[in-house]
Amino acid sequence: MNKHELVDTVVGAKSESKMTTGEAIDAVTTAVAGRGTVQLIDFGSFSGGECAPRVSLNPATGKATQLPAAKTAKFTAGNIFREAVNAS
Repeated sequence: MNKHELVDTVVGAKSESKMTTGEAIDAVTTAVAGRGTVQLIDFGSFSGGECAPRVSLNPATGKATQLPAAKTAKFTAGNIFREAVNAS
């Protein structure tokens, strides 16, 4: 599911406008990118993190490559979300 499909699903379920729903999704992205945490009760929490620089090996050639530090996004599922996924 891409962002547009998610917006359409939320709009259909909650009768909100597409613009309002899209802005809410963008607000979560902006907050996490700004190193914040977004916690949606019973759904989960989104947060940012960092990966340290490391050395990677190319499996085809065996050559070592230095990978720079990078920012990452993390999602931790809430109990109700996890139970819904496990039930299906």
